[in-house]
Amino acid sequence: MQVRVAQFRKVFKTGLFSNTVAVHNASFGLDFGDCFALLGVNGAGKTTTFRSLTNEEVPTSGTISVGGFDIIS
Repeated sequence: MQVRVAQFRKVFKTGLFSNTVAVHNASFGLDFGDCFALLGVNGAGKTTTFRSLTNEEVPTSGTISVGGFDIIS
């Protein structure tokens, strides 16, 4: 199974006129058997990235595919 993330961006609306960027243009690829970890400080977007990989969150822009299938479609 392959995982491909290209130019992934997630923005949350935090108020009437304000937004918070959780992930800004993340790109990576994983092949079968790869070991993978996301490292970063609190608020870096690690949980948002994993939630998007499992389709719990919809990306604002960019593409995420798992096993060759786009998670949006």
